[in-house]
Amino acid sequence: MTTLAMRKPSTTGKIVLAILALVALLGVGTGIYRLVVGLGATTNLSDAFPWGLWIGFDFSLIAFAGAGFTLAAVIYILNLEQYRPLARASVLTGLLGYTAVLVILLIDLGRPDRFWGFVVFWNYHSPLFEISWCVLLYTTVLALEFAPMLFERFNKPNIVKAIHSITIPLVIAGVTLSTLHQSTLGTLYLALPNKTDQLWWTWVLPLLFYVSSIGMGLAATIFVWILGSKAFGRDVEVDLLGGLAKGSIWIWVFYLVVRGGDLLFTGDMAAVFAFDSQSIWFWIETIIGVILPIVLFSRASIRASQGGLFIVSLMAIVGVFMNRFNATLTAQAVTQYTVPAVSEVASYSPSWIEYSVQFGVLAAVALAWYFAARLLPIFPETAKEGH
Repeated sequence: MTTLAMRKPSTTGKIVLAILALVALLGVGTGIYRLVVGLGATTNLSDAFPWGLWIGFDFSLIAFAGAGFTLAAVIYILNLEQYRPLARASVLTGLLGYTAVLVILLIDLGRPDRFWGFVVFWNYHSPLFEISWCVLLYTTVLALEFAPMLFERFNKPNIVKAIHSITIPLVIAGVTLSTLHQSTLGTLYLALPNKTDQLWWTWVLPLLFYVSSIGMGLAATIFVWILGSKAFGRDVEVDLLGGLAKGSIWIWVFYLVVRGGDLLFTGDMAAVFAFDSQSIWFWIETIIGVILPIVLFSRASIRASQGGLFIVSLMAIVGVFMNRFNATLTAQAVTQYTVPAVSEVASYSPSWIEYSVQFGVLAAVALAWYFAARLLPIFPETAKEGH
């Protein structure tokens, strides 16, 4: 195995790793404290705002982890073999992303000891039932796709060969499961027509969530690949990433047409120009996450620039994060929900423990990605076999 990925971190790198470790440890401590004392003593969640910081990040991270199924579809369904070198990093990103989602969901449950309930008690009519099963099964698929990297490291070629023999069924299962739960996340909001603002409540929300998860998956692949390559002092394959950026233009154009067409069809376009807090967040989300990526990725000079690819992919990521948070928080900050017996409008601001747990999980994921890429054959030059 080549020693490229084993290069020792620089002084700056060591400082970053130390900070990430401290944040992760703080997150572990506050997470355990939350599990011991409960949600009421550690969060600012309420009956009016049962979904807060953690759910917003979960929905966003599920889209970010879409890097796994998106690259699988690009390579195996569209048969674009030139992107195969990026596959292992996207699988690792997807696996760690879904692991983070599962951890935060466990922390967020009012009764975390009953997390297994959906496995035994089947509610066929609940979107959450489908999402829970799809996330569980897809995380299993990602673990199997990740396994060859682990067994290559320990020189177990027979096991690697056996897993590679079922690659196509795994890809089919992964893309199918991802399509189901990425869209059904949008379906959750369809049950809240009176609580969700008209700028985010729409019958096409499942389609919008699914399409934006594809755009997010492509942006996440570009973003993570550049970060990972820089961390290990390797050259960035700008031509490959530029191809993904070019393909993402059409994803965001389709998304913009569907969203704009829906607003016109439903007569809600006036709300876009109301310039209240809801519409302002709508514009910020749309400009940063959709319009600017379309315009900037359309320029060949941006697609040929490592810095341009990084910044614009980050814009798309931030835009999707904002979309999920807006649908979860901004769109549901409606005035008819008041605190019982107090007659005041309910509000929500995350507690420091909520922030600590969330950023602790993110720091742990970043550390896990770094050490996995350092010890396992993630990059093409360290892999003995293709994905």
